[in-house]
Amino acid sequence: MRSIDKVILGGVVVASTIGINYNIASADIVSQEIYTTTNRLNMRKGPSTDYTLVGTLDKGVKVKAIEKSSDGKWLKINYNSQNVWVNFAYLQKDKSSNNDIKLDSQYETTANVNMRKGPSTDYTKIIIVPAQTKITPIKSSSDGKWVQINYKNVTGWISAQYIKTVSTTQTPTPTQPNKVEVGKKYKTTEYVRARKGPGTSYDVATVLAKGTQVVPVEILKSGYWAMFKYNNQYMYVCTDYLESDNQSTTPTEPEKPINGKDYYTTANLNIRDGASTTSSKIGKIPNGTKVSVVDFNSNKTWAKVVYNNKTGWVSAQYLSTKSQAPEQKEDTYWTGTTTQNLNMRKGPSTDYSIIITIPKNSDVKIYETKSGWAKIKYKSYEGYCSASFIK
Repeated sequence: MRSIDKVILGGVVVASTIGINYNIASADIVSQEIYTTTNRLNMRKGPSTDYTLVGTLDKGVKVKAIEKSSDGKWLKINYNSQNVWVNFAYLQKDKSSNNDIKLDSQYETTANVNMRKGPSTDYTKIIIVPAQTKITPIKSSSDGKWVQINYKNVTGWISAQYIKTVSTTQTPTPTQPNKVEVGKKYKTTEYVRARKGPGTSYDVATVLAKGTQVVPVEILKSGYWAMFKYNNQYMYVCTDYLESDNQSTTPTEPEKPINGKDYYTTANLNIRDGASTTSSKIGKIPNGTKVSVVDFNSNKTWAKVVYNNKTGWVSAQYLSTKSQAPEQKEDTYWTGTTTQNLNMRKGPSTDYSIIITIPKNSDVKIYETKSGWAKIKYKSYEGYCSASFIK
């Protein structure tokens, strides 16, 4: 991903942050080729063991190549929205006949099909994906019989025998993303959630009203997500909800609170004792909560509300007259085992305090891994541990 105003977004690892230079041989670029890991494999920030370890890949995982190091010993890949490096000796080019499944292409389910937590009928069922559902495979199993997809914000595996390519003669759903260009003005076609990262798995940053102007500063390679700056924050919106805006010259501001009117929160929202982010927090209002505005500051960027018998201030950009029910996420996880006594912390960094030390060989529930840290649950405790010490 390109550097935008020197901001590193979405956890993407950028080589210039390490302070070590390396050369990439253009003749060795293998962009878009699919490889399969032949062993459990470390992921690093750069093409050598001198670089920081950011996580591990299990044996049999398919990855998409970006480029090869000049010495041919390391391969740059994209995994979980991160650009990382892995040892090329533990990869093999994918030659399996996997029903000619193309990652990032659109398919359709041919029947009601069970989504499972892993690529086999031995794994637990999560939900049922209805017939004729449009899906885009994230990755496929080593034998080509299962594909991983995201459906209604739930990620899991379905049998590849129940999917087919979308016919090019059909027109109800486009197979190509909406054409959007950097620097041009667009407006939202309806109320739409802008997110903190390029995907529905990321948290909602704000809800954009219909007609809000958006000027993309970057378009992801897939073409389905555009990054833009709004209220001094970088966020992402799906390009399907954008159309050319040739008339308006200024962004549509979020609706302002009206004294005494009921509003709904569009995100988990801090309530403070003053109209500023430097004011002390006195509580938190959940996403989708109905609140009554009793006052607002001079420029109407902060609203004074009453919640749980507390009167305080909230950011007005996260209030809407329309109820937005919070997205429901299934409690999906996979299990792992600690390989040594392991500290659980309150956040994904050694800067956070230790909650508990988990004994070696303990079973834990893993909810997500990102930047070398795993969000886990052990007994009644929830927190973060280094992913390198969980197998």
